[in-house]
Amino acid sequence: MASRSVALDFEQGEQQTNAEMLESISTQIDGIGEEDDWSPRLLYLVQLCLEELALNAMTYGRQMGLSEFQVSITPGIEEIVLELHDNGGAFDPTKDAPIPDPDADMDDRPIGGLGIFLIREMVDDLAYRREEGWNHLTITIRRAQ
Repeated sequence: MASRSVALDFEQGEQQTNAEMLESISTQIDGIGEEDDWSPRLLYLVQLCLEELALNAMTYGRQMGLSEFQVSITPGIEEIVLELHDNGGAFDPTKDAPIPDPDADMDDRPIGGLGIFLIREMVDDLAYRREEGWNHLTITIRRAQ
């Protein structure tokens, strides 16, 4: 199956709110999932990953010069591979994101970090590299478990 791409241009999309940009990504992902007959579970995982990581890029990456966020989706027979690329400051979610204490009282937990924690727990593989000023994150999700 062919790879598909979703891109956000933050300079062009300056007038859009984060919610509008996330809605744009979600709509595109729904279309790809429908075309490729994804299960509800697979669609949920892809949407969760992209929403969390795009929102993090919009929220924190813009502060570090982010102007572009690109996603490539390569559906395979047994797995879906998501490749996320952004030109914001270096951030490795496999190492730099704090690991929240799930047993801590809600009032004692710091804000943030739970989304990336959930992604780490729910996907089959998460790999990061920094290359020529770009963050590259590869996420692999098996179709059936």
